[in-house]
Amino acid sequence: MSADAATIPASEVRIGDRLRTRAGAELTVTRVDDAFMGREDMLAFVEDSEVQWLKMPALRSGDVELVRAASAD
Repeated sequence: MSADAATIPASEVRIGDRLRTRAGAELTVTRVDDAFMGREDMLAFVEDSEVQWLKMPALRSGDVELVRAASAD
């Protein structure tokens, strides 16, 4: 199964969303940390699962890449 991606504002990411980092790794958001590193303008998206632990920081006002499963035609 392939996946399509869309760019969305970081502030719109929700638990369960699948994101792609700049390095190409993917994570399913299980937690959103506010004020990452004490900075109110930062968020951190975390996957804490049996599959992996990964944290992706982002500017609250920035954009992130949302991965969507491609629909079968």
